[in-house]
Amino acid sequence: MNTKELIIKRINTSPFKAFTTSDFLDLGTYKNASKVLETLEDDGILKRARRGIYYLSKKNELLGIEEAPDINEIARAIARQYNFNIVPSSNYALNIIGISTQVPHTYTYISSGPYNEYKIGKMTIKFKHATSKEINNLQYKNLIAIQAIKALGKNNIDENIKHKINIFLDESSKAELRENYTKITAWIYDLLKYIINEENNV
Repeated sequence: MNTKELIIKRINTSPFKAFTTSDFLDLGTYKNASKVLETLEDDGILKRARRGIYYLSKKNELLGIEEAPDINEIARAIARQYNFNIVPSSNYALNIIGISTQVPHTYTYISSGPYNEYKIGKMTIKFKHATSKEINNLQYKNLIAIQAIKALGKNNIDENIKHKINIFLDESSKAELRENYTKITAWIYDLLKYIINEENNV
């Protein structure tokens, strides 16, 4: 297979929906990979979100228009490109859990990388540097729940919000929390223990 065929095969089998040149450097040179992505854009397979970042083209059959890119997928592609970890935070974390139904115009993440912002159409992706404690060593859903709790504050979490967080966390995430993670801020951990206690959520 040539570089183009290898890249198409990876795109078709990848769980990701957005890509950067760095996702394919093991398949060819940077120049060749970049050229292939540009060609796939010309072919209508990919759309360009910004320089060097592409996402899968998808058409809304009902409306007959191109769907907007998945901003979270683009954020993850950028993070892979620069080799740092990210976790949704602030209003975006609330949106993911279902605590807020408002679609954000700014998608905020805590990151192991430097502070940065990226404009994607009318949307903004914002990375805020965080300590490794905030983004490592816990499952992804637990990290999102912690960020949502931080965004709301200790005194603004009612029973309805607790119920939504409980639904959001899967059994694997809850099992991890039950292992007494002292690395989590004390009041947040106490709240999460209450949330995942089935007796308190009947």
